[in-house]
Amino acid sequence: MVGRRTAKDTAKLIDEVARGDRFLEDIKDPQLRETVRLALRLHKDPYSGPDAKTRSRIRSRVLFGLHPRNATLIDRLAIVFELLGRPTPYAMRALGVGLVIVAIGASTALVSAGTVADDALYSVKITSEQMRLSLATSPEDRAVVELSIAEHRLAEATALATLGDEDNALVATSEYGEHMANAAAELAQVESLQPETATLVVQLQQRIDEHRATAAAVVARLAEDPNRASAAAALSAVAVRGPSTAGLSPAAAIAQDAADTADEAAALAERKATPVRGTGSSQPSSSTDRTATPVVRDTNASGGSARGESAQGERVSKKGRAAGAARKAADEAKAAAKKAKEGSRRTLAPNNRDRSDNRDDSNNGND
Repeated sequence: MVGRRTAKDTAKLIDEVARGDRFLEDIKDPQLRETVRLALRLHKDPYSGPDAKTRSRIRSRVLFGLHPRNATLIDRLAIVFELLGRPTPYAMRALGVGLVIVAIGASTALVSAGTVADDALYSVKITSEQMRLSLATSPEDRAVVELSIAEHRLAEATALATLGDEDNALVATSEYGEHMANAAAELAQVESLQPETATLVVQLQQRIDEHRATAAAVVARLAEDPNRASAAAALSAVAVRGPSTAGLSPAAAIAQDAADTADEAAALAERKATPVRGTGSSQPSSSTDRTATPVVRDTNASGGSARGESAQGERVSKKGRAAGAARKAADEAKAAAKKAKEGSRRTLAPNNRDRSDNRDDSNNGND
């Protein structure tokens, strides 16, 4: 090449070869060709760090210079928290879902507390009551729960009677007697064994007196309305005090009175469910007059009659179901009253034996 190349010319030549505008073999000057080749190599393989052997040697030197120490309490706590923190997201999700379910269940139970028969959430109310009974362990606790359920049934009977639903009101009244009898039967099991139970029996009788006063006021109010006068009979069994039960313990007497209330409500429901037979309709007399005008049947009237008979059948069926439910509750109340009588006899027996033993001891002392 003629003349001396400058650095600018060399850089331009390197750029041309890098772009492919010129081949490396076209450079005639061996020294310049070697310079361009080295420049292109440095451009293609830039420095990226030490190789594997160098890194291994550096790592060995660093680790050799370290002095290991025993794990401290803080180190162990850090490891424990790290292990516990791994399932935390799943635990928080499960906790959140559980809280949502509990909130929905609690709100549903709270809303269902004021429902009556035929309501959508009434089954939830019954289920929650059964759960409360299953969680009660002692007779006193079960008696308190039974009393609470009985008061709910009385409130339902009052609401249903006010709405004019006499059938369901009778069922609620009969179930009120059932649960009151169950409460008294639970207290009768320990009536004479635990002195504090006598106080509960007195309080139970006071609540029953309050129920009678409330029911009597509702009956008097409903009797003033001709449209709801018949529904007032559903609460009459609660408003009227039953016959005296002499010879029974206080708890057994309460159970018997509640059973009589349930039985009276069931009997009234059964009387209303019994179909009233008519005296018969007058049959048209046969006529031999052929010129008489033929009778034309009104299809609309016959259709209306069929619908009326269907509605009448549904009412009779509803009354029958109500009578069956009321009778079932009355039978349960009678069984509870019988249980209360037997329980009071069992609890009184030890006291009688103690008194007889005391009499024998006194007789021996006199001898």
